[in-house]
Formats: sequence, C-alpha cells, structure tokens
Amino acid sequence: MAVVRVQTTTAIEGKEAEFMAFTKELKDLMVAKGLATFLRVSHSGTQNIEVYNITMFEDMKAYGAAQDMMMSDADYQAMYSRSVSDRTGIMLDASEMMEVPGFEFGAQPSGDVVFSTAWNILPAPGMGGAFMKSCHQAKVIHEKYGAKVRLWQPMSGRYAGKFLYQLAFQDFSSLGEAMDGWKTEFAEFNRGVPVSATIDSQIVMRGSTLL
Repeated sequence: MAVVRVQTTTAIEGKEAEFMAFTKELKDLMVAKGLATFLRVSHSGTQNIEVYNITMFEDMKAYGAAQDMMMSDADYQAMYSRSVSDRTGIMLDASEMMEVPGFEFGAQPSGDVVFSTAWNILPAPGMGGAFMKSCHQAKVIHEKYGAKVRLWQPMSGRYAGKFLYQLAFQDFSSLGEAMDGWKTEFAEFNRGVPVSATIDSQIVMRGSTLL
C-alpha cells in the first residue's frame, strides 16, 4: 500500500515571491531525482495559505530508500542548506501516512481538488470498527457521484492518531456537481449511521495557479 510524505509550509510575510520560486525549484529537483512529487495549496480551512509538498511511494521500503538518497544527495543537501540560511518559508508540519486497505490508489495523485476531513475516533470499545464500516459505506455513495475516495492513516505529524478521509476530483465543477448529486442520499446516510468519530478539521486543497 502506498505511503505519502507531506511537508507543509507557508511563506514568511514579505518573502512570498522568493518562497514560491524556492518551492517550485525544490519540487522540480525532487522530480528530477525520480520522486513522485507534486504540490497542492490550501483553498479553505486554514488560517494562512499552506503549501503541501506531497511525495508518494509504493511502500515503506521505497520510502526508506528515498529518504536515504535525499540525505546523501549533494544537490538535495545544497537546497536544504539554502532553506536554512536564506529562509523564505516556515515549516508547519511534516508527516507520513499509509493507505488503509480497501481505499488504495497507489503512489499517484487522485485528483487536483481534494476535500480532506480529519477524524478522531471516539475512545470507546468497538468505535474503530464502526468508523471503518461507516467509511466503507460512505465510499459507496461518494464514488457513485464521481469522487475518488482515499482513507489515510497518519503515522506522524499533526494528524497522528487520526484518520484522513479524502474526496478527490479533477476540478471544482466536478466537486460541486457531486455534492449536489449526493446531498439527499448522504443526508439519509448521516441520519442512520452510528456516531463513531468526531471531526478534527476539514481542508479543501487544490493545485496552485501560481506554483
């Protein structure tokens, strides 16, 4: 199952142009080194505009090999040194997540627009199983209307201990059409499903028009 590493940053006030240039240069370097890396930015749900440098791996073995490569690669280390000596951004979070079985798409992006909900499972016996069951049930509804559904289990970072349920679309028009389409069916689902988790946060991410 795929593993994803996400580095979340935001620009230092007054250095936005330099931050965007460095972010794009870093992403291009990672792609040149053979890493499946792409960028997303926060569209809503965050206080500031967050930039997500997302790198996907087929499994943990591939993830480990890539980290060893980056720690010893001269080009990557030179960029890391620049990020320290000439800071243009602030690191907000760094995390790794694994796909949950039954929600696999592999080491590739699932859409340009992503509606991501972080869930806290209630601390009571049986809630984990009930949550997984509800995710599978919700997935059937969401996929019927064109969403690509992923469920991630974070291993580190600000979402550690939570689950991320994500709906991906090719564009905002597709997202809007899907949400109009499923609203009656999904409202009925919400009225009937037992509560097993609470929402921690919701973020809409999109491809950047500038990066």
